[in-house]
Amino acid sequence: MRKEGDAMKLILALTTFLLLQTSFARDEYQLGVVLGAPTGISGKIGLGGNRSIDGVIAYSLADDLSLEFHADYLVENAYAFHINAASPLMLYFGIGARMAVIDKDRHKHDGDLAIGPRAPIGLNYKMVNPNLEFFGELALCMDLVPETDADLEGGLGLRYRF
Repeated sequence: MRKEGDAMKLILALTTFLLLQTSFARDEYQLGVVLGAPTGISGKIGLGGNRSIDGVIAYSLADDLSLEFHADYLVENAYAFHINAASPLMLYFGIGARMAVIDKDRHKHDGDLAIGPRAPIGLNYKMVNPNLEFFGELALCMDLVPETDADLEGGLGLRYRF
């Protein structure tokens, strides 16, 4: 019962986040998947220039977490790595927050919601036809509630640009 309540809080937070994103969006929308830790659905909304907001709702493959949601404010195109391709690999970084349901059997915080900041850094590659974006990301996450803990997350993903 306790886990269901935390999952509902997470869904409510995601809905609020998506509504806020829609009201500020000015550029392009992206939707896709991310594989790794966590694995799930990824979305991104451009804010104009080289700024965007991304979010993921996923199932964490970490030993002690289950359902996860995170969102980040990103500075994109921070540096270009020119490769032998149609467009360069672009570096991005940002700051955001993560919420995840703790799933530790026989642990005092089993079923609680872990909340804290995250700092992602990654590379993306944009294709023009089809309108796809490939990305790889590492993020340092720190849970502040209900107890202090640190994690390193990483994933590879693909999003379609609308």
